[in-house]
Amino acid sequence: MRVDVVVVAYRSGGCLRRCVEPLCGHEGLSVFVADNGCPDDSTATVADLPVEIVRMGSNRGFAAACNAAAARGDAEAVLFLNPDAEISVDAIETLYGSLFADADCGACGPAVRDAAGTLSPSVRRDPRVRTAFAEALYVHHLVPHARWASELVLNGYDERHRAEWLSGAALCVRRSAFEQIAGFDERFFLYSEDADLCARLRAAGFAVVFDPAAVALHEGGASAPAPGQAALKAHARVRYARLHAHGARYACFRIAFVLYELLRLPVALVRSRAHLRGRLASLAATLGVRPRTPPSRGHATGLRSV
Repeated sequence: MRVDVVVVAYRSGGCLRRCVEPLCGHEGLSVFVADNGCPDDSTATVADLPVEIVRMGSNRGFAAACNAAAARGDAEAVLFLNPDAEISVDAIETLYGSLFADADCGACGPAVRDAAGTLSPSVRRDPRVRTAFAEALYVHHLVPHARWASELVLNGYDERHRAEWLSGAALCVRRSAFEQIAGFDERFFLYSEDADLCARLRAAGFAVVFDPAAVALHEGGASAPAPGQAALKAHARVRYARLHAHGARYACFRIAFVLYELLRLPVALVRSRAHLRGRLASLAATLGVRPRTPPSRGHATGLRSV
């Protein structure tokens, strides 16, 4: 087994060492930590460990940091791992074996559980117009198990199977496939870069596989984006639709995204000013206003929901 582990750090000082330390010093594993201009000097917490720190100089986004760190290695597989996630060496070996079990497998993801052991829905369906409207209108809460109502896949987590896309919180990718499609699209700052990567892998003839025999723990596995990140998520969804949909289909996505934000404004108004500001910024993003990404906001890259 030869795997390069890539972890992107930004305001990750409280969890980075727990993520990285168990993977250091094992034959076949090389650990690369991308420092995305950490204002808290997160990488100082792992400076004594045998890891290579890739200094980005500024917060250039999750996709750009992943690409830069992955380029430093040469193993046949790259495991992209959130700094608030943990995975054992045995689980990595399982992912590696699963990745190369099928000649056409381009990416393989583990089961993701939170600290309490609860399974997080890390398997997703490609974005579809009907799903975008169903989520905007809260239909996915009324009929949670309807396949057409949500991108989240809620069943089938007990067996290995091919998926449309998997969460990037823990994702093992065949390097040759990753390089063939030129890695992550750096036009995504945060969110949707994993959906885009999986879509392009599948378009290039590779399979995306979920394997529950490997398990990763993820603190943020069940969390929603923080108010300061909501606009980034909205902007990423628009970006994904622009790249993968055209004409009337793209226009329908945009309408659904605007409707989604409008219908959540009353809830945000009741919750707090921070949530209202975040939701207004999200609405602006769906209308084509690029969200600001100041280095002071939240966990900009690295800590995110599954």
